[in-house]
Amino acid sequence: MSRRSSTRCSKMRRSVSKFIAGAVLAVSAASPAFAAKTVVNTLPAVTSACSLSLPTPDAIACAGYFSGNLLNGSPTDVLNQQQAIDSLPGTFQWNGNWSALANSTNPFYVLDTDPNTVNPGLTNGNQLNFGTTLYGLTIIGAHFGNGSVVGNNSVFWLFDFGTTGAQYVALDNPQGWSNAALYTTQPPPGVPEPATWAMMLLGFGAAGTALRRSRRKTGMLAQIA
Repeated sequence: MSRRSSTRCSKMRRSVSKFIAGAVLAVSAASPAFAAKTVVNTLPAVTSACSLSLPTPDAIACAGYFSGNLLNGSPTDVLNQQQAIDSLPGTFQWNGNWSALANSTNPFYVLDTDPNTVNPGLTNGNQLNFGTTLYGLTIIGAHFGNGSVVGNNSVFWLFDFGTTGAQYVALDNPQGWSNAALYTTQPPPGVPEPATWAMMLLGFGAAGTALRRSRRKTGMLAQIA
């Protein structure tokens, strides 16, 4: 191949390369961004492994300890709470509605029958009592401040209170306790869950409609006869 032909081929290759590069840039500019979404994990760092035996009865699982107080209604900490709860065993997923939790209007909602206790907000000084009997799988979040046995951290406990239930959870060491939240518990044995009630009501409605149609049909047949 002559030098002139070689030079011509080189120019053609450069021209083709520039054309392809320009086309790619044009397509990129005209097309929407399809970059993979970046999942931002906002959970604060785990400072140490949470204790299953700090409460009585013992928890069956826990998430934490997470740095700081996550028990509030700020958008960031609502996400923090959801992520922590999602990490626990089971299928319960909190919907993020902070105002629906028992302690949403008062971080010290847990019932205190004695205002002179060492830890105001704790029944008898060491009991997390939400004023309801706890049954089955129950998730409780708690925060402890500086000076506590766990430091300024939050924890999420999963309990199984079975069918006998429990009135409260006792803290073996309540020093530095700050606040707590009840996320979920089961209904008393024999009481259908809301989803079951809904299915029962739909069933009753369908049965009633069928019965009315049957009576109407029977009446029409009687008139014809």
